[in-house]
Amino acid sequence: MKLTGDKPEALKALDKPDPSIRLYLFYGPDEAAGEVLAARFGKAMKALGGPGTERLDLDGPALSRDPARLSDEASAISMFGDKRWIRVAPCGDEATAAVEALLGNDVVGDPVVLVAGNLRKNSKLLALCESRPDTLCIISYALDARSGEQVALGMARERGLILPPDLARRLVALTSGERGLLVSEIDKLTLYLDATPEAPKEATAEALDALAAEGGEQHLFKAAGVVLSGNLRGAEHEMARLKQNGGSLAGLLRLALSRAVQLSQSQAGVGWSGGKDNEDLMRRWNGDTLGRAIARLAEAERSGRLQRGVGETVMARELFAVARMAARGR
Repeated sequence: MKLTGDKPEALKALDKPDPSIRLYLFYGPDEAAGEVLAARFGKAMKALGGPGTERLDLDGPALSRDPARLSDEASAISMFGDKRWIRVAPCGDEATAAVEALLGNDVVGDPVVLVAGNLRKNSKLLALCESRPDTLCIISYALDARSGEQVALGMARERGLILPPDLARRLVALTSGERGLLVSEIDKLTLYLDATPEAPKEATAEALDALAAEGGEQHLFKAAGVVLSGNLRGAEHEMARLKQNGGSLAGLLRLALSRAVQLSQSQAGVGWSGGKDNEDLMRRWNGDTLGRAIARLAEAERSGRLQRGVGETVMARELFAVARMAARGR
């Protein structure tokens, strides 16, 4: 079965897991959405199994070296009899043999979640999962202005946060529609206002301003724009300032990737134009060069998640390389 990530039926399937579904595949252009959906599934599992619910983390490269491990782990019995689920992230076609072994096992064990990112149309993993009645494939597309506003409103509503449409649009613009950042900002706003589903609170522009000033989010968004503008001295300055203030280059890289994808969609006439700032950036990039920049940022972001040893120096190098690519189009 295949569903779209923001649709009510997909969210319902995650909130009330069907015991007949052995494997969930989260994939699509919005890679951060897979992490959000996995967290939602984990919350549902904890609601079913209580605080003792276990999560086992694996990754695609490990499963490619030992394809039997996924099936073995899924059919293993928890030492304390608690509910358990398995999260595989990141992963791609290298996990296909492991998934075949899992689904070929007659023992229906713990549910498995694959966070796969943007799979190719001819992906063997995707074809396998789509052909099975005991798997659920959920695709997530990058947010545009309209869908982003609706997603933000839905997230806020679930948390007991009454979010006016103008603030929802502002949050989407601030995060460039990057779902992981959007969730983070809404969670911070919810905590700041002490909102709960039982005691809803209305979000205000003043509260959002206070959080932005406190967390330095505005600087992060500005820095991503400077990198993509090709301003080399400015990019170097913004990265140095970010590190000096205790910020994360990983967050900057992730946001720069999100904005680059948004630019590519805008150039293709798809989704949200992003306003004057994006129009200025689009003039600096042609489609081929932007595609190479996206590939470079995506690989760096993926390596950062997979290899914890990828440091700030490597991320700074990749961000500066993208800034140089933009500079050639100035």
